Amino acid sequence: MKENKELLAVRKTLKKSKPWFVVKESKFSARVKSRWRYPRGKHSKVRQQHRGRPRLPNPGYGSPKAVKGFHPSGLLPVVVKTLDELNSIDLATQGVLISGKIGNRKRIELLTAAQEKKITILSSSNSEKLLKKLQDNFVERQKTRKKKETEKAKKTTEKKKVSEKKTQTKEEKSEPSIEEKTKEQKKAVEKTITKRQ
Repeated sequence: MKENKELLAVRKTLKKSKPWFVVKESKFSARVKSRWRYPRGKHSKVRQQHRGRPRLPNPGYGSPKAVKGFHPSGLLPVVVKTLDELNSIDLATQGVLISGKIGNRKRIELLTAAQEKKITILSSSNSEKLLKKLQDNFVERQKTRKKKETEKAKKTTEKKKVSEKKTQTKEEKSEPSIEEKTKEQKKAVEKTITKRQ
């Protein structure tokens, strides 16, 4: 562990002197992205490594093999998606990076399990604060969902009531009352009387 700490310190000093490796003359053109691409020009001064030109990537800029890929805390980061993966972690040498492809519910489960087992979480500086924020957000979402469901249920019941009223009025209109029937009979009798005359 002591050797690793020393090597991590060496890596830190090396990374301070490491230049940014970018595309040749990318700072002069907005169209050219600031990423690394090897210069392929026939007379390229960068490719020929002339003095005063941007540096090319070399093995000398790399970090020591023993601590390559390690977190600055000295732990090896492991991406975790499930509780089984979380249970298989070595506390002394490994740290947890919770996957970004996980939903909030599973993230809450993993954070609580990690806090119970005292596993270091490298993906967030303050895991307790993050857990509280996620739980509050989760509860709030559940409340809004319930509210929406109740509103939807109310709307459906109202629609049913309106449709029932409409059907009742249609039935009432289609079925004439006793008074209307008697009036119609009287009219029919009057018509027959007028026809006879």
